Amino acid sequence: MLVIRRAKQIFTSSDKYGILENGSVVVEDGRILWVGPDEEIPVSLEKARLIDADGMVITPGFVDAHTHIPFYGHRADEFEMRNMGMSYMEIRERGGGIRRTVRMVRRATKEQLLEYNRKLVRKALSHGTTTLEGKSGYGLNLRDEIKQLEVLRELNESEPIDIVPTFLGAHEIPEGKDAAEYIEEVISWLPEIKERNLAVFVDIFCEKGVFSVQHARKLLTRARELGFKLKLHAEEFERIGGAMLGAELGAVSVDHLTAINEEDMEALAESGTVAVLLPGTTFFLGKSDYAPGRKMLEKGVKVAIATDFNPGSSMSQNMQFMITLAGIYMHFTVEEALRAATLGGAMALDLQDEVGSVEPGKKADILLFNVPDYRYIPYNYAVNNLRMVIKDGKPLTL
Repeated sequence: MLVIRRAKQIFTSSDKYGILENGSVVVEDGRILWVGPDEEIPVSLEKARLIDADGMVITPGFVDAHTHIPFYGHRADEFEMRNMGMSYMEIRERGGGIRRTVRMVRRATKEQLLEYNRKLVRKALSHGTTTLEGKSGYGLNLRDEIKQLEVLRELNESEPIDIVPTFLGAHEIPEGKDAAEYIEEVISWLPEIKERNLAVFVDIFCEKGVFSVQHARKLLTRARELGFKLKLHAEEFERIGGAMLGAELGAVSVDHLTAINEEDMEALAESGTVAVLLPGTTFFLGKSDYAPGRKMLEKGVKVAIATDFNPGSSMSQNMQFMITLAGIYMHFTVEEALRAATLGGAMALDLQDEVGSVEPGKKADILLFNVPDYRYIPYNYAVNNLRMVIKDGKPLTL
């Protein structure tokens, strides 16, 4: 048994427990047994392992519900090109963009890919992410898509972090093919991926110039028939109907949504589909069109925030910084942003009964911050004030 005592605050991310002052948490067998005021601890402390959180703030572990791990190599030169005024399409025409990472992933051996991404996962963990979603999508052929998904499986088994795998074969159109032809290929790969249990979700980049709503409907309908859960990249650059399709098909989440409108919001609110917002992408690309998070909350949409960690448009594993950006540019309160980074992320992965809040029955994924108030986490921005990560009830050495 583990008892974490006397936290200055516990941000539980739970409607029932709220924000507790001078609180404690009791953990048994990797699960939260009890949370409440320190003076009301219901168990004997004689044989328990004690952690003194005096003066610190406890939150749930972050749930990063949208990353593009695993990838290989970097595109730091493209970051500089953008800063010098070059557009995404100009960089793409010079051989950059997603297809460049595809070439690097294809050349990498599975062992190289595994070790490269092991370091990336550990960096995310060191900033408080205890559950993350990872996507394929840098293979664009069956062999290399499977290679990525196998790497996610091995990372999930070997690292102290929960990784939820997503098949994103429809991430980009391979050179020399058209979208309709390639979608048929991706659909033909689904049975093998399902049979080998390599992915929980199927995702698609539904965007003008990539895959249409019709392509997305065809792929996702077949994926749903095979028992996959659904996600979509939608309305990132232009509104073409991806969010409405996600709501119609019962997708667990639709992601990006910078071009969403009120009709889309109402459909998402009614369907229960989670809107995963990615402020780091807008920030890193130097744009101003952040997703209208405040309005989504007011419309009753379930909202998550995530990093979109990838080598091209959001090279950060730091969920703490995403919380800062959500406050400044999406006009979330700190409480709303923290909740979106924890319980919201859990809902976006259909894991809300397992992770995302500090309450009895859930996994003991707990963060201890050396800060005086939960609002200090995004206030002291781009600085890691994390003192301890507890994963499945076990304190980790970071």
